[in-house]
Parts: sequence; structure tokens; C-alpha cells
Amino acid sequence: MSRKIYEDNLGYSILRPIVDWNIKHSYRKVEVCGKENIPTDGAVILAPNHCNTLMDALVILRAFKDQTVFGARADMFKNPFIAKIMFFLRILPMVRQRDGLRNVLKNLETQDTILETLENRVRFCIYPEGRHRPAHSLQVLGKGVFRAALAANSKFGDKMPVYIVPAGIEYGDYFRYRSTALVTFGEPINVTEFVKGLDVENEVQMIEPLRKELTVRMSGLISYVKDDDKLYDKWALVKMLAASRGIRPGNFGQSLRSGMLADRAIIAEVEKACEERPEEMERLLEDVRKFEKKRREKKISIYSFGKKKKGQLVLKGLAALLGLPYWIFSTVVSSPMWLTYMLLKSRTRDRAFHNTVGFGIRLALGTILFIIYTALAFCMLEWPYALALVLMAIPSYSFFFDYCEGMRRFISDIRLSGKKKLRKKFKELTEKFEAFR
Repeated sequence: MSRKIYEDNLGYSILRPIVDWNIKHSYRKVEVCGKENIPTDGAVILAPNHCNTLMDALVILRAFKDQTVFGARADMFKNPFIAKIMFFLRILPMVRQRDGLRNVLKNLETQDTILETLENRVRFCIYPEGRHRPAHSLQVLGKGVFRAALAANSKFGDKMPVYIVPAGIEYGDYFRYRSTALVTFGEPINVTEFVKGLDVENEVQMIEPLRKELTVRMSGLISYVKDDDKLYDKWALVKMLAASRGIRPGNFGQSLRSGMLADRAIIAEVEKACEERPEEMERLLEDVRKFEKKRREKKISIYSFGKKKKGQLVLKGLAALLGLPYWIFSTVVSSPMWLTYMLLKSRTRDRAFHNTVGFGIRLALGTILFIIYTALAFCMLEWPYALALVLMAIPSYSFFFDYCEGMRRFISDIRLSGKKKLRKKFKELTEKFEAFR
């Protein structure tokens, strides 16, 4: 009798804590909010936004100690060996409409497995957007999540309710390794009760109101910007305004959620201004685009433009000096890892996969190096020194990236101090928007 995808197995149980540890340490800070919104009296389908490839699944996975089964693009399962690994990791193939009608029919087999998983009270996580996009917005939600929920409701909705739980995933940076991650679970949609209130006759008519409701709930859990041709310009303006107002999520005691809510408040201001002053905002956003291009050319972080405490640059320099000895140690010890990361990163076309690459190296190569370094240390040194060396080596990969990021921002601050025109332009643009309020 073959093992079910949702059942416990020894190999997965051994690997899971190692994976969770590596997920946690792939970010400077991770927050999970709203777990109290997840029902315990029925079948639960998690529906997060999809913006950062494999890391989206990993940060959701780490939010729970028990089982979660995931859906992923079916083209990842073409290789039989990879397909077995994916099954071991509790990931099911989800064929999308763009994969062709003939392939879509394969979803029938997958759906049976999903229904069995849900009926056994194991969560199933599917990304309604169908593909990732590193943007603070949502793509049109596909039908897969709704078909699964409606099928589950038809099969056992009379015995227990079926829920779709919206989830929002926010990253401090989509592309930089060791950024921050915020996961927020929202108010669930009780599909069983929802469809009872619909005056419709078939599944097709049920999907559209469910899609609208889930879109609203998901968009309320992230820094959501309306998806139009000004999406990225509006987000750039939001970050400029956040910097000018001293909003730094995850820093100086500020929670990631409070930072996200502050961003949402600014987004509301920007969207309102776009509606009420379309021509003026058109010109302002054009200037923002030019400013962003210049800022990036000069390699200056947007955070360098924020309000600075007196002597902060000196303190950053002192911190860099104090951390330098351990950074040198970390650079040497973790060199096989970060060199591999740099090599693979340079060959990865989709920048959204950079964090996934960093995590994969930490999980695979980091585990191997830990075993090698531990064996060498205890063979060559007395145990107190060997233990100290191993403990120092464990955070070296993380510290290497954190120190480099700190130095990047420190150098950015120094660069900006000599760019009077750029500072003046930043002030001019932010003050111009503030005048609209």
C-alpha cells in the first residue's frame, strides 16, 4: 500500500527541523501574524500571494509545526526523480490552463489527492495567482483554489465546513538574501456558508463571487498597490515618503507588521491623490521615475534619504570597525557557500530566485560544511577550543551577508552626503506630494 502524501514519515520528520532552522536564518527577521484566524473545525485551504518563488512556500511552511501540503507548477514534475522528491516534500503538481487542455485533465488525479488531504484535516496551500511576480500587488486569481474548495465542499461539506484562508507575504526586499519576511493570515472565507448564500446554479457562477471576495481579503494583508501602468512608480513614491517620515520596518524596535500598515496608509494617500489630482500625479510620478533611475545609477539606498540622528554615520563606522574581525573570519569560513551563491546568482536570470538560491546553499552546502568543520575542529583542537570554533562558524554565512548589507548602506550614506542635487530633488518630490494632502 503506497504512502499518502499527508502522512508522517521518518525522513521528513528528521529533515523538517533542519529546513525550519535554515528558513529562519535566511532572514534577519521573520514575523507571523493572524494564526488565530485559521479555523480548527474544518478543512483549510491556504491562499497566499506569490511574489518570491520557493521562499513563499518555505515561510508559510515554517509558520506551522504540523503538516502542510503544497501545490506547485506541474512542469517541475517532468523528471521522475524530481517528481519523487517533490512528493517527499509534500508538493503536488498543479497544471495551469496555459499548459494546455490535455494536461489540465491531469489535475483530476491531483484533485482527488487534495480532497483526501483536506478530508483528513491536513492543510493544503495553493497560490491563486498561478505564477510569481515580485511586486506589491496581485495578479488575477486563477480558478484552481476555488475548484478545489468547491469540490471539497461537494464531497464532505455536509460533515465539516471548508475554508479558504487568505494569506499575505511581505518581504523587505525580493532580491537580497537575508532581508525580512512577514506572513499574515486573514479572516477565512467559509466556503460552505458562502455558497449557500449564492443564488446560482453551477460551479462557474460560484467562482466569480468567491474570486472577488478572496481578492479583497488578500489585498488587505499586503502593501497593496493597484495593478496599473504606474504600479512601480507609485511604490517608489511610497518608499520615498516612508523614508522621509522615518518608517523603517524591522529596524529600531519597529515590527514588520506596523511597518506594513504604515506603508498601506501611505499607499492609500498616493492612490487618493492619483484619483483626485491625476494630471499633477502623472507629472510627479514621472519625476519619481527619473529620480529612481538616478538614485540607482549612483548606487544609493532609498534608506539613506531618511531622517538621520546626529552622529549616526559615526556610529555606523564604529560598528563596521568592531565587526570587521569577525567578518574576516566569516568571509574565510563561509567562502565555499557565498562564492557558490555568487556564481549561481550570476547565472540565474530571474532575480526572484536569488533568495531561493541562498537558502538552498545554506541548507545543502551549509550542512556539509558544518559536519566537515566539526570533525576537523575536534580532531585538531582540544574540545573547548573546538566547540568555540564550531559555534563561531555556525552564524558566519548570515553575518557575512549582514555585514556586507550594513557596509552597502554605510557607503550609500557617504555617497549621498556628496550628492547635494539628489538630496534636494528627494526633498522637493516628497514635499510636493505632502502639499497635496
